[in-house]
Amino acid sequence: MSIAIRIKDCIDNHEKYVAIMATLPDKELAKKLDLVHIQSEIAEQTKNTGSLELLEVWHQQIIEARIYKAENDIPDAPNEIELAIADIETFVSKSEARQEIMSDLANPAKQSRPKVQQQQDNDSQLSLF
Repeated sequence: MSIAIRIKDCIDNHEKYVAIMATLPDKELAKKLDLVHIQSEIAEQTKNTGSLELLEVWHQQIIEARIYKAENDIPDAPNEIELAIADIETFVSKSEARQEIMSDLANPAKQSRPKVQQQQDNDSQLSLF
């Protein structure tokens, strides 16, 4: 994709990209901003004006995303790894619960019958007859 097309895409989808970036953690947005600054310095040194224009658009979008996130108190979207870990934990807990139910069904508890206490024959009772 050429730089001109990328610049046009960034401008056309500006609000969409800002909204997507607003769900990222602020730490990640700061990292993106630092990378854009480094890339801008390199583009200036190589006098690559097309890249500089694109990086300026990205810079503006990242700053707007940080402001939008702060003003609207937008929570961070969980990343894919966190979602996968949560799914695995849920699966494991359900599996353990099923296993417990299956083991209870396989080994039914013996119902204990109340023991009837038999009276012992005492010599004292025999003496009554």
